[in-house]
Amino acid sequence: MGGHGLDVPDSGLEALVRLSNGDTRKALNILQVFKLLIPILYLFNKRKSEKQQSTHMASQKITEEAVYLCTGNPLPKDIEQISYWLLNESFAERVSETNTRKGLALIDIVREVTMFVFKIKMPSDVRVQLINDLANIEYRLSFGCNDKLQLGSLIAIFTKARSALVAVVK
Repeated sequence: MGGHGLDVPDSGLEALVRLSNGDTRKALNILQVFKLLIPILYLFNKRKSEKQQSTHMASQKITEEAVYLCTGNPLPKDIEQISYWLLNESFAERVSETNTRKGLALIDIVREVTMFVFKIKMPSDVRVQLINDLANIEYRLSFGCNDKLQLGSLIAIFTKARSALVAVVK
């Protein structure tokens, strides 16, 4: 990417490949958007510097975090935190706050949490049911169902999964 003046470390490249799902056109679109945003972000950050505005996206370096922020996708660490809340505590307020504060769409969270569930060690029957329920939520969201209602469904399926996991341990 040196010919275009972009520095892409391995973590940025991995994020680019992941978010483009291997589609070269999507990857190029992300890079083009990033290249176009750099001068705008630099000017914005320069004006807001007295408020300690972040300048990490104003550089020519395309980091993993910058790729996720540029595309509006939830960061992996956010998905990990949300998944932890889903599996370990009652968290409706926390997810709503995270959605609002970070501007994340519930459908993006559901998609990423689904991928994260594959990484978590759990009994296969619990995993299959959880993936199936997440797919149903994603399907309903894609048809414009109410986000708050689907957030309730998300909480319910993880509460059910948590109960199944506790029952397996006993």
